[in-house]
Amino acid sequence: MEAFIALEKYIVKEERDFGVGVPVTLAEEIAEYESTRRKGVASYNNWLRIDVPAAGMFIDVSKSVKEQSAEVSKLLMSKELITSVFVHEARILISRMDSMNSGQMSLSNANKIINDFINEKREFLMKMSSGQDLFSFINSKCITHDRGKSSALLYSHGIKGARYDDATGEHFFLFNANQDIKILQCRNGRLFNANLKR
Repeated sequence: MEAFIALEKYIVKEERDFGVGVPVTLAEEIAEYESTRRKGVASYNNWLRIDVPAAGMFIDVSKSVKEQSAEVSKLLMSKELITSVFVHEARILISRMDSMNSGQMSLSNANKIINDFINEKREFLMKMSSGQDLFSFINSKCITHDRGKSSALLYSHGIKGARYDDATGEHFFLFNANQDIKILQCRNGRLFNANLKR
């Protein structure tokens, strides 16, 4: 998907309520505007035309978990992500199964217990009213409440970032710009008397 980013935003990560990463825009004029450093002074301004992952790979912060894209829903409901988010509870469950087992629990019973646990957690996540709430919950499960680590956890399971709107329009927030931004073209303009000239 084609997008744009001010050069300085590409270089520096930002921390938001929904993660740590870099924001990109689909509107080139926004990237031009965001590249402006000082008004009324002649200066060069640079922004990039880039390629980023498809929109369906981002959590929409304003939509409920049920309303997320098919791609994001599949990743969120995967057994691997569920056990990563609920790792403490999963360890307790496994420990209890080990102590109860002593060779008497069948493989099918063990699988049923695990599948019931996964389904219960899926149902819990599906009730969340927004992608923002989902991220906040995942971050609350992180011992250090580090948004960077929570972003990395989601990224490791295939979610590329967050999708959000602000006063300037729709934006995509990439958790791993280094891996997911392909630079197509460097563009620049010269700011003079508060007017951007290409």
